[in-house]
Amino acid sequence: MKPMIRVAASVLSALVLATGARAQARVIPLPARDRPLAGTPAQVFSVGQAEGSDEQMFGVVAGVAFDARDNLYVLDRQSARVMVYGPTGRFIRQIGGKGEGPGEFSHPMQFAVTPDGRVVVHDAVRAGFIVFGPDGAYLRDVPMERLGFGTGAGFAWHPRGGVVGTFRNPASREGNFSRTETSVPLLFQPLAGGAAVRLFRIPEFSRVEQTEQSSGSGSVRNVTRTMMMQGPPVFAPSPSFGVLPGGEMALTFTNGYTIRILSPDGQTARYLQRPMRARVTTEADRERARDRARESMRQLSGSSSGGRSTAPSSASVEEYVSGLTFADTIAAVRALRTTPSGRIWVQRTATADEPGPLDLITARGEYLGTTSAMKLPDAVSASGLAAFIETDEDDVARVVVRRLPAGWR
Repeated sequence: MKPMIRVAASVLSALVLATGARAQARVIPLPARDRPLAGTPAQVFSVGQAEGSDEQMFGVVAGVAFDARDNLYVLDRQSARVMVYGPTGRFIRQIGGKGEGPGEFSHPMQFAVTPDGRVVVHDAVRAGFIVFGPDGAYLRDVPMERLGFGTGAGFAWHPRGGVVGTFRNPASREGNFSRTETSVPLLFQPLAGGAAVRLFRIPEFSRVEQTEQSSGSGSVRNVTRTMMMQGPPVFAPSPSFGVLPGGEMALTFTNGYTIRILSPDGQTARYLQRPMRARVTTEADRERARDRARESMRQLSGSSSGGRSTAPSSASVEEYVSGLTFADTIAAVRALRTTPSGRIWVQRTATADEPGPLDLITARGEYLGTTSAMKLPDAVSASGLAAFIETDEDDVARVVVRRLPAGWR
């Protein structure tokens, strides 16, 4: 089968998956015209600086979360620890640290925080989750059979007593990538232990088998591996989901403005839709994407143990850029974030390079308004605090906490 035929087959199967429950699920139309949200978020505090006390310095902030008391939790992947701050920014405690012992992290990827302050950290090397109590004390490890994240869709606590995320084994025991999957499972992992439960299959358009023979001394395996390293086509829809009160989940993964609401067991309950279409990509979009890829590749500099530079050569940069593939359209929705009050922030796409306005809707299908006064929060608390992962002008990581206006909570 030729590559184009495989793409078409993949898209067709994805559409079947995407529409399988539509006969039973309601479609709730949202208004076409924007209605401005009144107000502006007010800063409460920020943490993170270039120099100072240890609890004020971050390496790579991989995630933030709140508990029911408005305490802020920050996962620092580089320092392999979780830092906890009070509602006004006062440092409370550190959880975990680099190491191989109980309660220590090898490579923390994502985390989730329960309303009562328990912390669940997914560690890629330790093949599962590490659980801590509300006081920060180590409780137990929970192994998981499927080790790798399938997409960047997210990772969240679920009120049924576990975590929800998109996981899969990225390679077999022999180190070979799977070349047959066209979807990624959204899984529920109970923290009491046991097997993960598949809730939903998210179509993944990027995992399309490439069978073209490579020229010269290369091989089919090398071609396929290169494609996998490059990831999905540029501008392809990026799955995003969040958990709602009671265990429902909001999910988006298509080109159009469609928010799918799943029941706690993964069945599609309803669709929330605005009449906004994906934009067709242009050559200017593609050229800007190539320029960004070149710049990113050139920044991959360093040295090996022998002192040699590991910066990619100009030829390898251009080889990578020339192999980029592009989606035909730019999705109308960039990402979403759910809140403990049952509201959904939807980040629209403005251009190929920039996020657009934020819509605020409810899980029942009520449109509350639109704002451009802030970017999509990385976490929202029950009382209306919003945390944003940012970098300052010196590229120093920090977390800024702002209070949302009353009508936004």
